[in-house]
Amino acid sequence: MTQALKETLRHPSLYLPTPARIASILPLTSTEKLFTLELPQGISLQHKPGQFVEVSLPGIGEAPFSISSSPSRSNGRLELCIRRTGRLTSALHGLRPGDYVGLRGPFGRGFPLEQFRGKDLLFAPGGLG
Repeated sequence: MTQALKETLRHPSLYLPTPARIASILPLTSTEKLFTLELPQGISLQHKPGQFVEVSLPGIGEAPFSISSSPSRSNGRLELCIRRTGRLTSALHGLRPGDYVGLRGPFGRGFPLEQFRGKDLLFAPGGLG
């Protein structure tokens, strides 16, 4: 682990990318893959449903992606469903388990599910990421 990486991990920030290791990649369709990212030990995303993260690759770019995984089952991991549509997403699709990406966030206000506890809800999501 480089000194810069150690320093970043000691001072996690919403505005500085945290290195996240790709734990697994599951092809879903010819253009979509489910990425499971693993955060460094001791770092928790603590996201809410409906929030997103910024994923970056040095020298290529950064883009927002909705978090697909449940906050209650994160255990230092999160899932992102990524569709190959451009330069960054094509580069992400070329990565393998064990590779690293930069991760910032979570961003967005999320859904206020606690306001609806005990009530019937129907979500009709569309698209991905």
